[in-house]
Amino acid sequence: METACLDELDFGTLSTVDLLGTGVEMFTAGSGDPLLFLHGIDGLEGSAAVLRELAKTFTVHAPSHPGFGNSQRPARLDRVDDLGYFYLDLMAQLGLDRPVVVGISFGGWVAAETLTKEPARAAQLVLVSPLGLPTADRRVQHVADIFMLSRQELGKRMQVGAPEPGSDMAVLTKLPEERIRRLMRNDEAASLYGWTPYMSNPKLADRLHRISTPTLMLWGDSDAIVSAAYRERWRAALPQAEVETIAEAGHRIHADQPAALAARIAAFAGR
Repeated sequence: METACLDELDFGTLSTVDLLGTGVEMFTAGSGDPLLFLHGIDGLEGSAAVLRELAKTFTVHAPSHPGFGNSQRPARLDRVDDLGYFYLDLMAQLGLDRPVVVGISFGGWVAAETLTKEPARAAQLVLVSPLGLPTADRRVQHVADIFMLSRQELGKRMQVGAPEPGSDMAVLTKLPEERIRRLMRNDEAASLYGWTPYMSNPKLADRLHRISTPTLMLWGDSDAIVSAAYRERWRAALPQAEVETIAEAGHRIHADQPAALAARIAAFAGR
């Protein structure tokens, strides 16, 4: 079933897919090899720029996670570990046989959980500013607590460019009601999945060795959300991955450098 398209996503089709009784908002665009795109806490709308670039090379399938955007969330789905199984079912229903899988921030965590369950399910895996590993030691916080930051402060720290409109309260109050509702649903879902333990699965590090898919991990050189120690934690837990840094980019690489990010993903997938 097709639904009204967000203005930012007017280059593709926004529809609703029924997955085992759950309505999943799905954005599809482009042509070429299949790519499954798993968004961050900013939702599909926050990823519009890089989705536009990726659609020049790939057939992009970008769902809103259960509870985000206009996707439904069954009560039984309340952990990112659950989302791993959910996306295996979605790939099977869509007929995505070993697509490129790209996960952004929170979506990187989701992608990693998914591939630990079926290690060769993707042709290539790209983790962009991934979350999911323990975010703090006893006295040291390695990932900023986004739930304790104001929307304005979070917007400033997420990227080096201008923050997205939803991070400015003056602008936020002028947005259409439907857009505000989406933002609030995104915030609520992020809190549900990432509240405790904070944005992590303590068991994930012990499972990452299972991923046999060629993997690329990308970080922004000016990421003000995660520490250098946290990046090293990911490198140690996933030593089979190639690790690179994108210049002039913060945590939201997809907003700061959408063309460069899409080009790097296409180059990696085309090898």
